[in-house]
Amino acid sequence: MLQTMMRVLGGIFVLLGVLGFFLPLHGVLHLTTPHNLVHLISGVVFLAVSNYEKYSLWVARIFGAIYLLGAVLGLFMDNIFGLFMSTAGTNVLHFIFAALTLYAGFKKPASSQEKENLTA
Repeated sequence: MLQTMMRVLGGIFVLLGVLGFFLPLHGVLHLTTPHNLVHLISGVVFLAVSNYEKYSLWVARIFGAIYLLGAVLGLFMDNIFGLFMSTAGTNVLHFIFAALTLYAGFKKPASSQEKENLTA
């Protein structure tokens, strides 16, 4: 599940990063060039580790914490470190991405017995 989620989120981040250059959506997300680059880098990293369980766990945890920090700061600041302008839309998306990645990164793995039952 984790590796599939990393591929899906990686694809979403890459898509957001690329589309942000052509459709900045200033009324909803207000994507800036640095913000688009952060999404592209996040997406590439997610896709790069998606074949490895151990690295996927760590990337999910680290990026989940970073996106959570960005979302929380966005509640109190309009411009987060010059990377992105905080809007309700960006905050909601960052909280969703943080929740998904932190859940996946800290979810208790199924025991080997449970895995065998699922495959049988």
